Amino acid sequence: MPTLHNAAVKFAAAVAGSALVLAGCSAADDSDVPKHPSVIILSGDGMGPQQRTAIQYYLYGLDERQPMDALPYSGYLDTIPGDPEYAVTDSAAGATAWAIGQKVPNGTTGLGPDSESVPTLLDIARGRGMATGLVNDHDVTNATLAAFGSPVPDRDLKVDIAEGYLDRGVDVLFGGGEKYWYPEGNPGKIPDVGEDDASEGDADLVARAESDGYQYAYDQSTFDALTGPKALALVQDSAKRRSTEIEGYDYGTDPNYVAPEKLVAKALDILGANENGFFLVIESDDLDSDGHEHDAQNMMLAGESINEMVKVITEYQKDHPEVLLIVTADHETGGMTIENVLDDGEPEPNSDQVADDPVPYWSDTPENMPLPGGGVPQRSGPFTIKGTDRRFKVDWTTPEHTGTMVPVTAAGPMAERFTGVHPNTYVYDVVTELWGAN
Repeated sequence: MPTLHNAAVKFAAAVAGSALVLAGCSAADDSDVPKHPSVIILSGDGMGPQQRTAIQYYLYGLDERQPMDALPYSGYLDTIPGDPEYAVTDSAAGATAWAIGQKVPNGTTGLGPDSESVPTLLDIARGRGMATGLVNDHDVTNATLAAFGSPVPDRDLKVDIAEGYLDRGVDVLFGGGEKYWYPEGNPGKIPDVGEDDASEGDADLVARAESDGYQYAYDQSTFDALTGPKALALVQDSAKRRSTEIEGYDYGTDPNYVAPEKLVAKALDILGANENGFFLVIESDDLDSDGHEHDAQNMMLAGESINEMVKVITEYQKDHPEVLLIVTADHETGGMTIENVLDDGEPEPNSDQVADDPVPYWSDTPENMPLPGGGVPQRSGPFTIKGTDRRFKVDWTTPEHTGTMVPVTAAGPMAERFTGVHPNTYVYDVVTELWGAN
């Protein structure tokens, strides 16, 4: 896409000039900003303050701060979209605000407010000669990553999104969603077990990627062999969630499962070889699905993965202090709350609304739906605060997104900018300022 690429280069130069002015006016001392700063955005899709708190309690207790909250700087981002009708964002508009620095209507995926093509942060990074990567624990063609690497008029154009990644030459593409990369009738490399596993693409995009110079992986052994500089890994989609959805499935013994933290570690190895730095966007999309389905049990598993990814990144930062890490969310999902379990062992009544998709959690006793009299469904607790005898449960107000502000934590050059409360477009502002200050 040469026209957009050239626009990105020119835009990056303009941003550099304006950012120098911003940096000069800043109260912070940016004299130690590295020459080639890299940026990682890690999104826990649907992860609001209550989700982060519940993950903290259940996995880390009260004495050890979880890795994503142990980063040195923290604040809040608003999530309201640039939509004349709605006060609550979807993932497409939320991620696009980060990607282009503008509020856009819901459904907009990487395009401007009037659906015009504009350079995204990934385009600007490429214009600077940086390596680029997209990683997901679910479908790598979902709206959040597409907002950076493959703008489209409709977030459901999954095959178009995959093609767009290849058109742009995104260096590292790791995640699930194999079915969009193979044509209908071609089963791909991962066994089709679930009802949604069958391929539904238009062409063999894996073959195209390989012809474009990508190394391809589909299981643990082929993944371990990846060296880059271009790599495509389509591995088991949402493996931890599948272990609760498909009877007899165990992600620990699935050769096509690659842990999210391993995806991130490999991405850093490959992208970090670029002397001009890299831009990497990572998402845990499973956490959003768990909110829609009122599944706090799987939410804890997704939270575990997010923290493991943060641990990999912060360990990498020890030898690469030029890397800025931003951990946040596009929105909150489910209207989740943390509630007491009473002294007599009987919890307060649950009032959660009907979830988006109660299957596969229907059984003789529903696992994620309110029980008669407001009883707590199995997937809402009670949970024990690690290292204590205290317990809590969760409740839900909606099967959809909510408009609450979301936490943001950060470490690395200019991370201090994220102290305070800011619009979600501020992510774009800080990143472009960082890239323009050297």
